[in-house]
Amino acid sequence: MANRLARISSSPRAMPMRDRSRHGLVEPMLPALVRGVIFISVLAAPFVAALLAG
Repeated sequence: MANRLARISSSPRAMPMRDRSRHGLVEPMLPALVRGVIFISVLAAPFVAALLAG
């Protein structure tokens, strides 16, 4: 078992490591931000409709 774990941990990664630039860090965050904005707008829609209706 230990031999297998050592072999797995020492194996090369399938994907190359990304560079640590700002573009590489912001890019995965954008889909999460878009989902968050959609979620908040769906939650806020009934309240906005009630405010507009009076």
